[in-house]
Amino acid sequence: MANIDPVCGMKVDKKIEAEYNGKSYYFCCEHCKNEFLKNPVKYTR
Repeated sequence: MANIDPVCGMKVDKKIEAEYNGKSYYFCCEHCKNEFLKNPVKYTR
């Protein structure tokens, strides 16, 4: 099963990761990870 970047919707592997509320999220690049970390509620609804 592919992981989906919650910011841009791209299929990603597990190289770039952040955790929020005990769940891991994966990203295509550091930019998407940083956008997520600025406002995780926006991307986890």
